Amino acid sequence: MATPAPGVPSVISHSAAISDANPLIAFVSVSLSSPARVAVEYENEYAGKFRTALSERAVEHVVPVARLRADTAYEYAVGVETPGGALAYGARGEFATGELALFATARSAASGRSTQSLMLTDYYAQFSDNLSFKYLLMRDELGEVVWIHVDSRRGDPERRPGALVVHTLPNGNLLYVHGAWRRELGFYEITPLGEPLNKITLGDKGDLIHHDFVPLDDGRIVYISRYNFTFDDSANGGREETTARIGTLSVYDPSTGTFERVWDSMKFWDITDPAQRVEWPEGASVVSMTHLNSLSQSPDGGWIISSRNRHQVISISPDFQTIRWQLGGPDSDFDFPDPTDMFHAQHTATQLPNGNVLVFDNRADMPDGDGYYSRALELRLDFDAMTAVKAWEFSPDPPIYSSHVSSAYRLDNGNTLINFGLSADPATIPIAIIEADAEGREVFRLETIDPPVAEEADLGPRRYRALPGRESVIGETMLRAPKPKP
Repeated sequence: MATPAPGVPSVISHSAAISDANPLIAFVSVSLSSPARVAVEYENEYAGKFRTALSERAVEHVVPVARLRADTAYEYAVGVETPGGALAYGARGEFATGELALFATARSAASGRSTQSLMLTDYYAQFSDNLSFKYLLMRDELGEVVWIHVDSRRGDPERRPGALVVHTLPNGNLLYVHGAWRRELGFYEITPLGEPLNKITLGDKGDLIHHDFVPLDDGRIVYISRYNFTFDDSANGGREETTARIGTLSVYDPSTGTFERVWDSMKFWDITDPAQRVEWPEGASVVSMTHLNSLSQSPDGGWIISSRNRHQVISISPDFQTIRWQLGGPDSDFDFPDPTDMFHAQHTATQLPNGNVLVFDNRADMPDGDGYYSRALELRLDFDAMTAVKAWEFSPDPPIYSSHVSSAYRLDNGNTLINFGLSADPATIPIAIIEADAEGREVFRLETIDPPVAEEADLGPRRYRALPGRESVIGETMLRAPKPKP
């Protein structure tokens, strides 16, 4: 045992164990001779070196250690806080993580280095007709998985899980949409250690949660929602009883436990007008004119919505009372001087600080001869001429076509984090996360090949989004960055 510094409690015992619930989290137990605060430094030659946040003052400590890679050996050292506030290190040990068996079929390869310390993503894979998994993941700047949360789904193969949208809350916890049926659909809040904190089940309290949401600083959640509306569409050649899914926005207030619809697309677009319909299958019993798939706040506090089925981005006033402008789709307020600048079936629409609009342009079901590829697309809006002109785009070479899901987010440094989240042939064509700079050069690329086990083509692996901006898992500090293995 190392001799402690004067005035510093000695470490009586210490040990490390991998969490039974999470293979990428360890717990270091420390017993001191008297109360003090401790921190743990841990390192691997290639995975990097980190230090945990200081614990509370105590004699007995259990320090969670996160941001670990699978199948990796780590050395650790226990630091005890001195009277002057420094850390005195002496006790040292080792631990090793196991394999991530849940990714047995997936093969990933990375090149370059992301400028993001961590990337928060989801991942969905179908293992058999009655077993699928949805994951939340954090990957480090080299693309390695360093955090995982498993959200499993067993049962009817026709019961497809919805989009696994996740956001980081101001307190560092994670909030995500869970469930596929009304009786269980809602928000789940978990700690970075995967501990369940809060389950908000919608039930019949409000419109059905659909895709995206924005957590506000005051605790409220603004989310995309929908309800069903039945009407007679025989005048347009449809059914006498046609059920339409109506896109809405709702607000959940945890202080009152109430759900309120604050915006209804039916008040702005006439569902009986064929001119307002773009993706509208003939004779279908259930149709969706909007399919709202992303929600974000504009720099001035308004709301930016992406409507996939209208091929349209909509700006709504901060009070949800008016549509300020419509970009693309029916009744677009902006013209496109160059038709190739138009987007189709887009995701993750955001308005940048300079007023431009960034989307992931899926380009699904484009007219014949236009080519099958997807791209990140930034449009400059001219409010005098009311035109939309391409300011920047990125499509990799060779191109990747993601007909659904996917995302594009502008980073603070001007780069763009782009997720090509679906592959036309997942056995041979990878899904990819790419970070590109303003000149269109690739800074980082992560490719994943994952042949689907199930025979149904629609059950291939997919990643809905890749989100930037998280600096740590549970408050750890990076002391040495990870480096590629030779």
